Amino acid sequence: MERTLFVFEGAKREKQYFRSLKCAFFKDEESHILVSFQNDIYELYKELSKDEDLDPFELIKEMNPIEKHQEEMANLRRDQIGQIYLFFDMEPHDDHYSDQNLLNMLGLFSNETELGKLFISYPMVEALRDIDDHTEYLTRIANLVDCNGTNYKPLSAKRGSNIYQDARKIDKILWQGLVAANVKKANSLVRGEYVATPILEQLAIAQAQLTNCLPKDHVAVLSAFPIFLADYFGQKVYDL
Repeated sequence: MERTLFVFEGAKREKQYFRSLKCAFFKDEESHILVSFQNDIYELYKELSKDEDLDPFELIKEMNPIEKHQEEMANLRRDQIGQIYLFFDMEPHDDHYSDQNLLNMLGLFSNETELGKLFISYPMVEALRDIDDHTEYLTRIANLVDCNGTNYKPLSAKRGSNIYQDARKIDKILWQGLVAANVKKANSLVRGEYVATPILEQLAIAQAQLTNCLPKDHVAVLSAFPIFLADYFGQKVYDL
């Protein structure tokens, strides 16, 4: 059976959110394998850029002994994986971050059937809970000084609705609202208009952030998970 590999930066919160959306949209899909890289995307990119023949699947196993010995991964061959999706944070304060590295990564990880398709959260995974009123969210930003775990985690918890704090409580209807809000916001960044018509490429979103937001010392808060759902299912995934 062909498998789909989902790779997350962290070990806990990302998997919790993904299990929530999986329950809402994928039901009893047993071909999904969830692994945590437990490092940032810049570290993965650094290793892959050293050797164009390296495969991210093997590299993830090699660089993460915990996942390497996970039963599903240990017994899995690369030719059994049909798609790879990666979910990582922008992390502009990372030592290896640069605008060009971000663009390079999105160019490299642009196809789920090859090296994998990368979805970025701006500034980090907690963007998913940094939403209360959906209209206000369309212009919500995070100042660059707050784009680190120490500042943004409590800030997003304070600003966001309680309903999004616990991934287990986000049902299909709530997810559909999150998808619509994030797609509209992404379109406003790239196209200058709040329209709920996917699909936007991750590279275009990053370029818009770097051109329109970072020079003003902020990023537009945007979550990778709703954007992934729109990319995967298309417009039918939510109500317009």
